[in-house]
Amino acid sequence: MPTKIVLSVLLIAVFAFLDASPLLSANAVVPNSSALAAANDEFEVFDRVNRERTKIGLRNLEWDDKAALVARTYSQRMAREGFFDHIDPDGNSVVERAERSRLRRWSMIGENLFECSSYDGYTRLAVSGWLRSPSHRQNMLDRRWTSTGIGIARGRDGSIFVTQVFLEN
Repeated sequence: MPTKIVLSVLLIAVFAFLDASPLLSANAVVPNSSALAAANDEFEVFDRVNRERTKIGLRNLEWDDKAALVARTYSQRMAREGFFDHIDPDGNSVVERAERSRLRRWSMIGENLFECSSYDGYTRLAVSGWLRSPSHRQNMLDRRWTSTGIGIARGRDGSIFVTQVFLEN
């Protein structure tokens, strides 16, 4: 069953189980389709990275929600402010961003970034691009990493920003 259908069925099942319809109001926060698409794409990048790791005998990375929040927040900032760099305009790296977000219990942290104009196959393009770049490939295939989080955002012009945060716990 395709992921989008499973997610829709799951949301319907949760609302049916909770009989949540009376709880929805004009102020209810319901994920929009672009947020759901970005979440699906984040997990697609996660799966593609783990497949590459498995090909060379490395263990799969575990998903880390807090690392994903750091990654997503940074992708959103780059999209909103129109920059693309491992160091933000305030001079902060992934280390400072993780500390500011209260991401704890890691002994090593790393980051991969990807940006492209709107493109349907960008999840595949991001991972293949990282594999072709020696430093990004080394990051993605480092055996010391134990978990990761991925965040994706779109700029107003349709550009796509992908951030992957790696952790050794």
